[in-house]
Amino acid sequence: MDAKVENRDGIFVVSLSGQMDFESADSLKDQCLKKFVEKKIIFNLRELSFVGSSGITPFLELLSQLSKSNGARFKICSVGTEFMRLFESSPVDGIEIYRDITDAERAFSTNGEVQAIGRIRPFGLKLTLE
Repeated sequence: MDAKVENRDGIFVVSLSGQMDFESADSLKDQCLKKFVEKKIIFNLRELSFVGSSGITPFLELLSQLSKSNGARFKICSVGTEFMRLFESSPVDGIEIYRDITDAERAFSTNGEVQAIGRIRPFGLKLTLE
């Protein structure tokens, strides 16, 4: 898996591509927790083609830790159907999913004017599409 980071006026866009396995996801988790705690982050999954069952665990751990330390300061965008199902079954609360980077960026700066296309509810029990 490759991760490209772009700073867009204080919002860090982490674009993931390729295949996520345990090693790449664990490395991503370590790097993000070192560099992006208390920052605004967008995870762009547009080019992510595959997530192995072992790879999703460190990624969900990353989201959980960011959620605890950042509150709602991360967004996810460009999520395919298969990844929606993975997020739906995750224990991480408060994942906001947006159509694209532009909507995710605007969600940081507006007061509810940009609606998430998906919002994961507590304990991953329900996904609502808006």
